[in-house]
Amino acid sequence: MLQGLVLVPAMGAIAAPNMPPDVADLLPGTFSNEEQVYFDKDAGRKAAPWMSLRISIDDGNLMLEQIDAKGKAIVDAQEIAVSNTGKRSLISVGHCGRYFDRTEGGWTYSAMQNRMACQQAFQIIAITRESITLQLNNGTETILKRARPVTCWAAIPKSKAKEDGDTDWLFSKDLKLHDQGGRVTVGGGDSGAEAVTLRMRAVHWPPPSTNRPSMVPYIHKDDPDRAASYSWADIDASRVGLNLRWMQASCTIEGAERVSGD
Repeated sequence: MLQGLVLVPAMGAIAAPNMPPDVADLLPGTFSNEEQVYFDKDAGRKAAPWMSLRISIDDGNLMLEQIDAKGKAIVDAQEIAVSNTGKRSLISVGHCGRYFDRTEGGWTYSAMQNRMACQQAFQIIAITRESITLQLNNGTETILKRARPVTCWAAIPKSKAKEDGDTDWLFSKDLKLHDQGGRVTVGGGDSGAEAVTLRMRAVHWPPPSTNRPSMVPYIHKDDPDRAASYSWADIDASRVGLNLRWMQASCTIEGAERVSGD
């Protein structure tokens, strides 16, 4: 497991116009290998374990968490220390320091400070605007794509009707997930409605598929792997929704282009 990190202010030169930002500016975000795992399994290949990381800034420090699909931390947050020297950056996690070199595509692992201190379950080996690549301790690699935040509302009928006989709906808003397999559950417990889980994927089919990239919302009931229903929209859509009669939902994707009047 990655060990902690303390953010050191960057002292290096500003990136050239066509070069990626400093590594400390690329690290923050939520990342998941949902797409690689899905398509590896779909093709019958041995898939890496599903993983998701959240790297955030807390009181000036970069903090790293391994999280589940609902954004809940699996292990305690740890600090990341970054120092820049122009074309090379040192990322330290605990006593493990690893050097990254700036390339046109991003930052790539190049050397290690202390091999004995770097015996963690996984290591970051590449960082770009779109993704983080990890090397697992068995030598395999997995790509965690950068997620866009998604905010949804959902309406689910309660099991007990209103006094006048009309359907009583459970309405939930400000539901937070993301477009790389993020999930959020509505209902269940003492809400009076069955539990329903929304999941969102930005799907880019790998070659040789000619399917167009799509933004896909899924609805899960009892099976976390097989959806009860789903819809889709253009990959650049700012909103996607569905109405299944027995439930409704609408989701807004942050960072997507918005149509005037939307």
